[in-house]
Amino acid sequence: MAVNFTGNWKHVESENFEEYLSAMGVNFAMRKIAAKTSPVNEIEQDGDSFKIKTISAKTKEVSFKIGEEFEDEMPMGKAKVKATWDGSKLHFDIDSPKGKLNTEREIRADGRMYLVMKAADGTTCTRIFAKQ
Repeated sequence: MAVNFTGNWKHVESENFEEYLSAMGVNFAMRKIAAKTSPVNEIEQDGDSFKIKTISAKTKEVSFKIGEEFEDEMPMGKAKVKATWDGSKLHFDIDSPKGKLNTEREIRADGRMYLVMKAADGTTCTRIFAKQ
């Protein structure tokens, strides 16, 4: 049975986030500010259609359908994104101005959502969210 990501997810913990931002070319001051934020992800899932709203210092919303490429505005510029889904993990292959990036969202056994992000140089970080 496929996992349903629908809900509000509050950021509770990060691993290696500042190192990831550094690998992405984010300057020192912006890394420090970003590291102190605790965003909320509002996710609506309807079959293969998703809407993810990230509420932080800036609110960002993206809608997409699994398997269809879409454009996303990222801090480093426009990126082409393709989402795939294996029933438990939501994968994003991102072609960005900073190279090929990958992210995946997964709800693990502890009930929390893990967002694993991998930069073009291989630097990886994990952001953990708890359902509200």
